[in-house]
Amino acid sequence: MLPRKKEMKWIIVTVLCLVKTSSQHGSGAPPAACLDQMPRHSGILPQSSVPPYAISTSAAQVRQGDSINVTIGSPFGAPVPIGGFILQARAIQNTEQIIGKFTSVPLPETTQIISCRGNNDTATHSTPEDKPPLSFTWQAPADFLGGVEFRATVAQSYATFWRNVESSLVEVVSPDTEITTPSPVSSTQKTKQDPPVIMESKPKTTPPPLDLIYQGCADTKLCFGVPQNCISAGNCKAIVSVFVAGDVYTFEIQGTDNPKYVGAGLSLDNKMGDDSAMECVRNENGRVNLYTSWTYPKAEPYVKRSDSPQDIVQLLESSTIDGKLYCKFKRDAVSVVKGQTFDLANNKYYLMAVSGDSMKDAERVGFHTLAYESTGEPLSLASVGAAAGSSKLLLKLHGSFMLIAWIGTASLGIVLARYFRKTWVGKTLGGKDIWFANHRILMAATWLLTVVGFILILVEVGGFATTGDNPHAITGLVTVILCFIQPIGAYFRPHPGTQKRPIFNWAHWLLGNAAHILGITTIFFAVYLQKAELPPWTVFILAAFVVFHVIMHIILSLTVCVSEGRISNGRVNSFPMKDMLGHSRQVSAVDRSSDAPFASFRKHLLGVYAPIILIFVVAVVCLVALAPLGDL
Repeated sequence: MLPRKKEMKWIIVTVLCLVKTSSQHGSGAPPAACLDQMPRHSGILPQSSVPPYAISTSAAQVRQGDSINVTIGSPFGAPVPIGGFILQARAIQNTEQIIGKFTSVPLPETTQIISCRGNNDTATHSTPEDKPPLSFTWQAPADFLGGVEFRATVAQSYATFWRNVESSLVEVVSPDTEITTPSPVSSTQKTKQDPPVIMESKPKTTPPPLDLIYQGCADTKLCFGVPQNCISAGNCKAIVSVFVAGDVYTFEIQGTDNPKYVGAGLSLDNKMGDDSAMECVRNENGRVNLYTSWTYPKAEPYVKRSDSPQDIVQLLESSTIDGKLYCKFKRDAVSVVKGQTFDLANNKYYLMAVSGDSMKDAERVGFHTLAYESTGEPLSLASVGAAAGSSKLLLKLHGSFMLIAWIGTASLGIVLARYFRKTWVGKTLGGKDIWFANHRILMAATWLLTVVGFILILVEVGGFATTGDNPHAITGLVTVILCFIQPIGAYFRPHPGTQKRPIFNWAHWLLGNAAHILGITTIFFAVYLQKAELPPWTVFILAAFVVFHVIMHIILSLTVCVSEGRISNGRVNSFPMKDMLGHSRQVSAVDRSSDAPFASFRKHLLGVYAPIILIFVVAVVCLVALAPLGDL
């Protein structure tokens, strides 16, 4: 009998050890799962297939302190049993922050409420047995405003579970916000169908939810983003929103592309200067601070914080996530900045959205290199919907005129004057040699397009203004000056053979070529202007034009060299640079009546050059007219 008792003792010990090592956390999620919601099932990873579960809420909005119902169930026809789970509400802007608390559970014998980061902030199972769809009551906190989503890990069995089962966004709003009749909101809206094969791998097809700042832009708050029409797609480079509840004005601003700052401005016009600005700034230590400042038009210091009271705004939230800088803050309904009263309730203002990648110094933001735009008209901040930006017609016309002038007419005019003086000999247009008549028409068009384009941009920006570190404005101004004086010099040119003719020839050649080179260079600089909104690959089109233009010059120059090599008995000696010294020459009868050698070949080259130049002009003008082109 004693051996049998000893044998039974070892059997009992063995069974107890097995029970201990096969624990499945049947009494609820372990404490270590509070943050990452991993059940810690030894060696088992979550499923990668589409989860057979979904989380739905009884409303898309909830007031502070109020409650809504949150349900875990199956979006498919046949319910899928729930073994274990952990359910929490997470803040959209900081997904590690657990929000609110659960106040009731559907099945007290199989579910429970625990505390992870705060009081009763997590719901989980208390037994591993199968459960039907579960509905909990969740209460929003009284000290939080913003978006939340409910996130869960749901296990069908010990070896089969899904992480990051998420609900649609739920917005926590202030108590005085009017909420429409709630309707259930589900994270997965699908028609009735059979449950999927659990182990089948399927990619998620639901698009990622829009950032919190875009929520309500259609019906509950005023939104303005850059570039235009970006709000519906949720891809603005900079966006500002204003939510009004009574006399409380809540602003949100967000910038993408890892900005150093993103800002909003209140202005009496759509031009930068004499505006009250609000800056969300990412400091060197990674912290995000909110400041107010006063802007100055086209003069130092441009932006100055000390001229604006800092206590007229109160920061509520801030974050830097995935290259997005975000701030949410309140602004006093009435404030006085630089002697000017900003009454947000009774006055209308142009709303500005800006962002940049640098600071001038510790107290001043840098140039708005990433985004800058103003609304097209002054707005009441209590209005709702997506605001339209100011018209860019003058800006686009400026760009188009300059492109036509310096890629098109100037290039053709220079080629005609340099290589076609001894072509179409004996033929005239308006009493002038054909080459000269066409050269004069093309250069007059260049002059007219340049002057008109310059006037348009002065009107658009309200005078001459630099463009930060981009030298576009400086090189453009020099180009306009050179272009303006060229026809004046040509009008007073000395007669051929006179003593001053060589001086004119060299000056006219030098200024014309300098203007053309500077004009093309200025166009390259324009590609990198934020206002132009051109795709970066525009530079490759411009580079292709330059290469083509240079190659054609080389080919035409070689034809001139070969022609001069074949000249005999004074037949022809009037080619590019030949008359630059102003020497008089004896012209034979043949010289006056015949085209130079290879004239036919040069005409064919011109027949190729002119259409291709036209194609380049049409291409870049279309880019300017249709900008922005999105993510092309």
